[in-house]
Amino acid sequence: MKGVLKESTLYPIVAAWMRRHFKCFKTESNVGLKYSRVDVLGVRDVGGDLSGEVETIAVEVKRGLQPFATASGQALGYEVYVNRVYLADASGKPFGQNELEIANHLGIGLIQIRGRRCLEVLSAPYHKPITRLSLALIECLALGQCRLCGTFFDIGTARNKRWSRLARENYRKALANDKGLVFWNRELAERKAKLGIRVTSDDSTMERRFICPDCIYFVLQQLSGETA
Repeated sequence: MKGVLKESTLYPIVAAWMRRHFKCFKTESNVGLKYSRVDVLGVRDVGGDLSGEVETIAVEVKRGLQPFATASGQALGYEVYVNRVYLADASGKPFGQNELEIANHLGIGLIQIRGRRCLEVLSAPYHKPITRLSLALIECLALGQCRLCGTFFDIGTARNKRWSRLARENYRKALANDKGLVFWNRELAERKAKLGIRVTSDDSTMERRFICPDCIYFVLQQLSGETA
């Protein structure tokens, strides 16, 4: 219908607010896996000085045209992926007491969108998502978790640049160019293939693990004796 605001036009407003309010270092809109897509996804550091832990925050954006419980249920489904879930409403109407109780009971937060401003009305509680789905969703933002230090780092989006095997020549390239590496866990892949958990048409594996540039420089370089 002409003149009706599309929900997608609100995504940049919410993403910009998440970067300011939650201190998200990376946000993305309309991202997800085959099961569903998140309207706006953000990632923020929460590990303090001793950990590379992050929190993921998903926001379901609505214009207030759906019944509140229906929209809340849609947002609730993101809990399988992320740590905190919000429903953002752009209807212009304040949340009523029943809506606050529904959201609190379900364990989702509420955000009011007013023009180009957002207001956190109800904070979202922390949830423990399914690890494999959470890591897969984070990878959609071109972030990978280092297997040595646990920090999440940018692994790039270009296929010809983001995958490098843990061979000596690629290790040297990563060290010289301050890049991370990926290695393939073939023993685990073979075990899964034997049990029928994951079957591939060739000898390839999807069991990928990442090593960040800092661990390559400060740890592996010292062990290998290589120089940049």
